[in-house]
Amino acid sequence: MRLSRMRLDPLKHAERVTGHRQSALVDLWSTTGFAATLSDVTGPHLYDYGDLPVATVAITLYDVRRHVLIENGRVRRDGPVSCGQFRIGLPGRTVVVDAVPDANAGKLVLLYLGDALLRDVAAAHGSATPIELMDRAWDVDDPMLSLCAQRLVEASTLAGEGRSLLAEQFAYTLALHLADRYAAPRACPTEPAPELDRGMPARIADFVRADPGRAISLADMAGVAGLSPSAFIRSFKRSTGLTPHRFVVEQRVRAAQDLIATSNMPLAEIALAVGFSSQSHLGTAFRAVTGVSPARFRRLRPGGE
Repeated sequence: MRLSRMRLDPLKHAERVTGHRQSALVDLWSTTGFAATLSDVTGPHLYDYGDLPVATVAITLYDVRRHVLIENGRVRRDGPVSCGQFRIGLPGRTVVVDAVPDANAGKLVLLYLGDALLRDVAAAHGSATPIELMDRAWDVDDPMLSLCAQRLVEASTLAGEGRSLLAEQFAYTLALHLADRYAAPRACPTEPAPELDRGMPARIADFVRADPGRAISLADMAGVAGLSPSAFIRSFKRSTGLTPHRFVVEQRVRAAQDLIATSNMPLAEIALAVGFSSQSHLGTAFRAVTGVSPARFRRLRPGGE
């Protein structure tokens, strides 16, 4: 049965497809048209995707001994699938998959790419019309896509530790990579993302430092620059050499340095005040940015104990 794109709930759709409860790695469906779900594979299974309402990408993070892909009632592919390979499912096709894994356990990542996201990604490429993806069926090795999917799984487990921005960043990175490599040919060439103006990184730093303890999303940062999240990621990395997540971490560390230098607040309280989930989380980031621990930084300050 065809599902309306407006009524689609990616998490429920993925649960119907797999027959298992899903973990929502990223759920930006209502705001940006992107969702990623994670399913634990425990043995042979029949996956009934139904009539795909939007473009989907299935990434297997395990080896599949035999994988039968049936599209619109006909067998399209019958063979093994290696860990990290993927399928791009185009909307309007009825898809059923019969899979026998090589091991008893594995993980399947399903990405849902709605019209809003594909329009956003197209704009980041300088195009006014939405991106359309190519037809791919487990026939391409893409180490970048596989690595991003694995990192997305890892980052999602850290969302409760104040790293939801990292999971969001990986989500957009996946979408941009798919558009870069697997967009259907266009009549007009796309344009590279423009660089930010020279003062924009400082304005974004001021935005982060104004309240470093709050949750900061890509949409928040992109709004300061007047760009969509997809265009912002491209332009920001090109202009600063940093990812948005790394930039925010560095600004939070700078805010922590200021508090350590000007107050006697316990380090655990400083960590929470500047957006880290714990003193340990602060310590890891602080050492990565400054080369010393927060405690040593405090001892080295004038008058430090």
